[in-house]
Amino acid sequence: MTYKLILEYDGTDFSGWQIQPGVRTVQTEVERALGTVLRRPVRVTVAGRTDAGVHASGQVAGFDTDMPVDPGRLKKALNAILPRDVTVVDIAETWPGFHARYDARARVYRYTISDRRLSIGRLYAWHVRYRLSRELLVEATRPLNGPCDIRGFSKAAEEEDFSTVVLKNQWMFEGNLMIFEISAVRFFHHAVRSIVGSAVEVARGKESPDLLRRILDTGDRVLAGPTAPAAGLCLVRVIYGESGE
Repeated sequence: MTYKLILEYDGTDFSGWQIQPGVRTVQTEVERALGTVLRRPVRVTVAGRTDAGVHASGQVAGFDTDMPVDPGRLKKALNAILPRDVTVVDIAETWPGFHARYDARARVYRYTISDRRLSIGRLYAWHVRYRLSRELLVEATRPLNGPCDIRGFSKAAEEEDFSTVVLKNQWMFEGNLMIFEISAVRFFHHAVRSIVGSAVEVARGKESPDLLRRILDTGDRVLAGPTAPAAGLCLVRVIYGESGE
């Protein structure tokens, strides 16, 4: 039987999702908890391998087991032993062979910027000390639409094919917060943070409004602005199937 987990975690004290020797990772904590409850080793697949310091409110993981489980009881048991910075939001049985990464149709990320110093929420936003034009933020990211090659925003030599399809990008402004939401078929290492960092350079007047268009056209990583800090980024949703679930 195959089950799907919806996970929420605060990435502040994690070295990312993926298991790495000698450091604390989300995957390590989740697999340890599953193994404890189910009394056997469990390996999970995941929709997006978030980087160190990146958060998630809608991460999806999948696992197989040869024993039937009650999703409600399993959720309660896992949350009783997981550390407080990881929570199982939901568990449901899904189709056999489900793979959280390869079956995903799209991922949705949000990046939060604050134009003032924060105390509450400081671990989940980038405090930008420059005056930013909100109109230029919107203009800068407008070229990110439809089929795109985002190698210019991604970690060099990570992949050979950096093509994706951007389904939506938008800025939302709430008081002192500037929130960038982007959904795409797939992302690459540092891509969203590099996009935001480049847009900020435009919005503070350091680069021309066509910067992101030039990066898309040339694939030149050198043109991109500084990579935005990890703390502002959150994986909020993973989309599966025509229903969006």
